[in-house]
Amino acid sequence: MLRPRDSKKPFANSVGSSASENPDTQPPIFSFEKMQDGSGYSVNCCERDDQAALAKRLFLLSQMNWRDIRNAPRHGTGTETIARKSLKTKLPSSVTEDSTILALRFNGKKAMIGYRDARVFYVLLLDHDFSAYDH
Repeated sequence: MLRPRDSKKPFANSVGSSASENPDTQPPIFSFEKMQDGSGYSVNCCERDDQAALAKRLFLLSQMNWRDIRNAPRHGTGTETIARKSLKTKLPSSVTEDSTILALRFNGKKAMIGYRDARVFYVLLLDHDFSAYDH
């Protein structure tokens, strides 16, 4: 049964879970708000087949929870940690030093690079041409 919403907070808890739920047991939420257009690694820099593959991969990953993603093979639906010193491009200034940089694959071994904050994965770079970091 749906609970009535507080009229002062009409979207409260509409996307996500309560603070008491473990984010590892929830599916990821993907955000592109920190991606820099014109960086050479944005959605607009990708060919149409990469853009389509990205949409399909986001849909697939959104059907999984973070624990399953973490336990999956890194070149499949899993993730891997990327050392900051291996990056060949700058990260946005909004990314703090304590953020762990992760890669998730979106088209074969092509990586979307970003960081996780609870359920949200902030996609920063799409390494569509394998030039964003030392592989």
